Amino acid sequence: MRFGVEPVRRVVTVLVDPAGATRSAATDPNPWSLALTVFTIAIVLGALSLPRQLALLGEALAPLGQVALDLHHEAMRSGLTRVILADRLLLSPTLLLAAGLVVLVSEPILSLADDRRKGLWSIALLGLAPLLVQEVGELTLTYLAAPTDPTPGQAVDLANRFVTGPLLFWRGETPAPLWLQILNSRLNLVTLWCVALWAMGLRALDGGRLQPWHVAVPLTSLGIAGVVTWIGTPLVTAALLGRP
Repeated sequence: MRFGVEPVRRVVTVLVDPAGATRSAATDPNPWSLALTVFTIAIVLGALSLPRQLALLGEALAPLGQVALDLHHEAMRSGLTRVILADRLLLSPTLLLAAGLVVLVSEPILSLADDRRKGLWSIALLGLAPLLVQEVGELTLTYLAAPTDPTPGQAVDLANRFVTGPLLFWRGETPAPLWLQILNSRLNLVTLWCVALWAMGLRALDGGRLQPWHVAVPLTSLGIAGVVTWIGTPLVTAALLGRP
Protein backbone atom coordinates (compact mmCIF):
# COMPACT_ATOMS: atom_id res chain seq x y z
CA MET A 1 0.00 0.00 0.00
CA ARG A 2 1.53 3.31 -1.02
CA PHE A 3 0.53 6.89 -1.69
CA GLY A 4 1.51 7.59 -5.31
CA VAL A 5 0.68 9.56 -8.42
CA GLU A 6 -1.55 6.92 -10.01
CA PRO A 7 -4.18 6.65 -7.24
CA VAL A 8 -4.28 10.45 -6.95
CA ARG A 9 -4.79 10.67 -10.72
CA ARG A 10 -7.64 8.18 -10.49
CA VAL A 11 -9.35 10.09 -7.70
CA VAL A 12 -9.14 13.32 -9.71
CA THR A 13 -10.14 11.64 -12.97
CA VAL A 14 -13.28 10.05 -11.54
CA LEU A 15 -14.63 13.55 -10.83
CA VAL A 16 -14.30 14.62 -14.48
CA ASP A 17 -14.43 11.30 -16.38
CA PRO A 18 -16.38 8.91 -14.15
CA ALA A 19 -17.02 6.31 -16.84
CA GLY A 20 -13.37 6.00 -17.79
CA ALA A 21 -12.13 6.02 -14.20
CA THR A 22 -14.58 3.36 -13.01
CA ARG A 23 -13.72 1.10 -15.97
CA SER A 24 -10.05 1.50 -15.14
CA ALA A 25 -10.67 0.67 -11.47
CA ALA A 26 -12.61 -2.45 -12.47
CA THR A 27 -9.92 -3.79 -14.80
CA ASP A 28 -6.82 -2.60 -12.93
CA PRO A 29 -7.79 -2.45 -9.23
CA ASN A 30 -5.63 -1.07 -6.45
CA PRO A 31 -7.93 -0.72 -3.41
CA TRP A 32 -5.27 -0.23 -0.74
CA SER A 33 -3.61 2.68 -2.53
CA LEU A 34 -7.00 4.23 -3.27
CA ALA A 35 -8.01 3.91 0.39
CA LEU A 36 -4.79 5.55 1.52
CA THR A 37 -5.17 8.33 -1.04
CA VAL A 38 -8.81 9.17 -0.34
CA PHE A 39 -8.43 9.01 3.45
CA THR A 40 -5.19 11.03 3.49
CA ILE A 41 -6.50 13.83 1.28
CA ALA A 42 -9.77 13.99 3.24
CA ILE A 43 -7.98 14.14 6.59
CA VAL A 44 -5.58 16.85 5.39
CA LEU A 45 -8.44 18.98 4.03
CA GLY A 46 -10.40 18.51 7.24
CA ALA A 47 -7.41 19.35 9.42
CA LEU A 48 -6.82 22.63 7.57
CA SER A 49 -10.07 24.02 9.01
CA LEU A 50 -9.15 23.11 12.59
CA PRO A 51 -7.08 26.24 13.42
CA ARG A 52 -9.99 28.52 12.51
CA GLN A 53 -12.67 26.48 14.26
CA LEU A 54 -10.65 25.94 17.43
CA ALA A 55 -9.79 29.64 17.53
CA LEU A 56 -13.48 30.50 17.25
CA LEU A 57 -14.30 28.00 19.98
CA GLY A 58 -11.69 29.58 22.25
CA GLU A 59 -13.18 33.01 21.51
CA ALA A 60 -16.72 31.79 22.21
CA LEU A 61 -15.67 30.21 25.52
CA ALA A 62 -13.42 33.05 26.65
CA PRO A 63 -13.77 34.02 30.35
CA LEU A 64 -16.47 36.62 30.98
CA GLY A 65 -15.77 37.30 34.63
CA GLN A 66 -18.84 35.38 35.76
CA VAL A 67 -17.63 32.46 37.84
CA ALA A 68 -20.53 30.07 37.24
CA LEU A 69 -20.67 30.74 33.51
CA ASP A 70 -16.89 30.57 33.10
CA LEU A 71 -16.76 27.23 34.90
CA HIS A 72 -19.52 25.90 32.66
CA HIS A 73 -17.65 27.06 29.55
CA GLU A 74 -14.45 25.45 30.75
CA ALA A 75 -16.27 22.17 31.35
CA MET A 76 -17.66 22.33 27.81
CA ARG A 77 -14.31 23.05 26.14
CA SER A 78 -12.81 19.57 26.01
CA GLY A 79 -16.03 17.90 24.84
CA LEU A 80 -16.67 20.43 22.08
CA THR A 81 -13.05 20.18 20.99
CA ARG A 82 -13.43 16.42 20.61
CA VAL A 83 -16.60 16.92 18.55
CA ILE A 84 -14.78 19.31 16.20
CA LEU A 85 -11.80 16.95 15.85
CA ALA A 86 -14.04 13.98 15.08
CA ASP A 87 -16.08 15.98 12.58
CA ARG A 88 -13.01 17.28 10.74
CA LEU A 89 -10.71 14.23 10.84
CA LEU A 90 -13.16 11.38 10.18
CA LEU A 91 -14.82 10.68 6.86
CA SER A 92 -18.60 10.63 6.62
CA PRO A 93 -19.73 7.51 8.52
CA THR A 94 -22.86 7.34 6.37
CA LEU A 95 -20.90 7.11 3.13
CA LEU A 96 -18.27 4.77 4.58
CA LEU A 97 -20.99 2.39 5.74
CA ALA A 98 -22.80 2.74 2.40
CA ALA A 99 -19.60 1.85 0.52
CA GLY A 100 -19.19 -1.27 2.65
CA LEU A 101 -22.80 -2.27 2.03
CA VAL A 102 -22.37 -1.81 -1.72
CA VAL A 103 -19.53 -4.35 -1.62
CA LEU A 104 -21.37 -6.73 0.71
CA VAL A 105 -24.56 -6.79 -1.39
CA SER A 106 -22.98 -6.66 -4.86
CA GLU A 107 -20.45 -9.44 -4.38
CA PRO A 108 -22.95 -12.35 -4.37
CA ILE A 109 -24.95 -10.75 -7.19
CA LEU A 110 -21.90 -10.42 -9.44
CA SER A 111 -20.45 -13.79 -8.34
CA LEU A 112 -16.97 -12.36 -8.73
CA ALA A 113 -13.85 -14.47 -8.77
CA ASP A 114 -11.34 -13.79 -6.03
CA ASP A 115 -9.06 -11.80 -8.33
CA ARG A 116 -11.92 -9.45 -9.28
CA ARG A 117 -13.09 -8.65 -5.79
CA LYS A 118 -10.36 -6.05 -5.60
CA GLY A 119 -12.11 -4.28 -8.47
CA LEU A 120 -15.31 -4.07 -6.44
CA TRP A 121 -13.45 -2.60 -3.48
CA SER A 122 -11.64 -0.15 -5.77
CA ILE A 123 -14.96 1.05 -7.17
CA ALA A 124 -16.45 1.37 -3.67
CA LEU A 125 -13.49 3.52 -2.56
CA LEU A 126 -13.34 5.54 -5.77
CA GLY A 127 -17.01 6.36 -5.27
CA LEU A 128 -16.05 8.30 -2.14
CA ALA A 129 -14.14 10.87 -4.20
CA PRO A 130 -16.99 13.46 -4.10
CA LEU A 131 -16.35 13.70 -0.36
CA LEU A 132 -13.17 15.58 -1.23
CA VAL A 133 -15.20 18.19 -3.12
CA GLN A 134 -17.38 18.52 -0.02
CA GLU A 135 -14.25 18.98 2.12
CA VAL A 136 -12.94 21.74 -0.15
CA GLY A 137 -16.28 23.56 0.06
CA GLU A 138 -16.35 23.24 3.85
CA LEU A 139 -12.77 24.45 4.15
CA THR A 140 -13.49 27.50 1.99
CA LEU A 141 -16.61 28.36 3.96
CA THR A 142 -14.75 28.01 7.26
CA TYR A 143 -12.41 30.87 6.42
CA LEU A 144 -14.72 33.04 4.31
CA ALA A 145 -17.89 32.95 6.41
CA ALA A 146 -16.63 32.77 9.99
CA PRO A 147 -18.82 34.79 12.43
CA THR A 148 -17.31 37.83 14.12
CA ASP A 149 -19.01 37.13 17.46
CA PRO A 150 -19.22 33.32 17.56
CA THR A 151 -21.16 31.09 19.87
CA PRO A 152 -19.89 27.59 20.79
CA GLY A 153 -22.47 26.03 18.49
CA GLN A 154 -21.37 28.18 15.55
CA ALA A 155 -17.74 27.20 16.10
CA VAL A 156 -18.63 23.49 16.10
CA ASP A 157 -20.98 23.60 13.10
CA LEU A 158 -19.15 26.20 11.01
CA ALA A 159 -17.86 23.83 8.32
CA ASN A 160 -21.20 22.01 8.16
CA ARG A 161 -22.89 25.19 6.99
CA PHE A 162 -21.70 24.23 3.50
CA VAL A 163 -24.83 22.46 2.27
CA THR A 164 -25.75 20.78 -1.01
CA GLY A 165 -29.06 19.23 0.03
CA PRO A 166 -32.63 20.23 0.87
CA LEU A 167 -31.43 22.97 3.25
CA LEU A 168 -30.54 25.00 0.15
CA PHE A 169 -34.27 25.63 -0.23
CA TRP A 170 -34.94 26.53 3.42
CA ARG A 171 -35.78 30.21 3.50
CA GLY A 172 -37.30 30.45 6.96
CA GLU A 173 -35.97 32.96 9.48
CA THR A 174 -35.99 30.27 12.16
CA PRO A 175 -33.55 27.33 12.14
CA ALA A 176 -34.57 24.42 9.94
CA PRO A 177 -36.37 21.56 11.72
CA LEU A 178 -34.18 18.72 12.97
CA TRP A 179 -35.61 16.19 10.52
CA LEU A 180 -34.62 18.41 7.59
CA GLN A 181 -31.09 18.84 8.95
CA ILE A 182 -30.75 15.06 9.32
CA LEU A 183 -32.05 14.48 5.79
CA ASN A 184 -29.78 17.19 4.38
CA SER A 185 -26.64 15.57 5.82
CA ARG A 186 -27.49 12.18 4.29
CA LEU A 187 -29.27 12.97 1.03
CA ASN A 188 -27.60 15.71 -0.97
CA LEU A 189 -25.73 16.31 -4.21
CA VAL A 190 -22.52 14.81 -2.83
CA THR A 191 -24.09 11.56 -1.60
CA LEU A 192 -26.08 11.21 -4.84
CA TRP A 193 -22.85 11.78 -6.75
CA CYS A 194 -21.32 8.88 -4.82
CA VAL A 195 -24.34 6.72 -5.66
CA ALA A 196 -23.93 7.56 -9.37
CA LEU A 197 -20.24 6.60 -9.30
CA TRP A 198 -21.00 3.30 -7.55
CA ALA A 199 -23.71 2.55 -10.12
CA MET A 200 -21.30 3.22 -12.99
CA GLY A 201 -18.68 1.05 -11.33
CA LEU A 202 -21.10 -1.86 -10.88
CA ARG A 203 -22.04 -1.54 -14.54
CA ALA A 204 -18.34 -1.70 -15.48
CA LEU A 205 -17.87 -4.84 -13.39
CA ASP A 206 -21.05 -6.40 -14.78
CA GLY A 207 -19.86 -5.77 -18.33
CA GLY A 208 -23.19 -4.80 -19.83
CA ARG A 209 -25.74 -2.04 -20.05
CA LEU A 210 -26.87 -0.12 -16.99
CA GLN A 211 -29.37 -2.27 -15.10
CA PRO A 212 -31.88 -1.17 -12.43
CA TRP A 213 -29.99 -3.09 -9.74
CA HIS A 214 -26.80 -1.14 -10.50
CA VAL A 215 -28.59 1.95 -9.16
CA ALA A 216 -30.83 0.23 -6.61
CA VAL A 217 -27.98 -1.38 -4.66
CA PRO A 218 -26.00 1.83 -3.92
CA LEU A 219 -29.18 3.85 -3.36
CA THR A 220 -30.54 1.28 -0.91
CA SER A 221 -27.13 1.04 0.77
CA LEU A 222 -27.14 4.81 1.26
CA GLY A 223 -30.62 4.67 2.76
CA ILE A 224 -29.74 1.89 5.20
CA ALA A 225 -26.50 3.62 6.17
CA GLY A 226 -28.36 6.87 6.72
CA VAL A 227 -30.82 5.23 9.10
CA VAL A 228 -28.08 3.44 11.02
CA THR A 229 -25.97 6.58 11.48
CA TRP A 230 -29.06 8.62 12.39
CA ILE A 231 -29.77 6.16 15.20
CA GLY A 232 -26.15 6.04 16.35
CA THR A 233 -25.25 9.72 16.11
CA PRO A 234 -26.76 10.80 19.48
CA LEU A 235 -24.84 8.07 21.30
CA VAL A 236 -21.55 8.94 19.61
CA THR A 237 -22.05 12.65 20.21
CA ALA A 238 -22.84 12.06 23.88
CA ALA A 239 -19.68 9.95 24.23
CA LEU A 240 -17.56 12.68 22.62
CA LEU A 241 -19.04 15.42 24.77
CA GLY A 242 -18.65 13.47 27.99
CA ARG A 243 -20.01 14.95 31.17
CA PRO A 244 -20.68 18.70 31.06
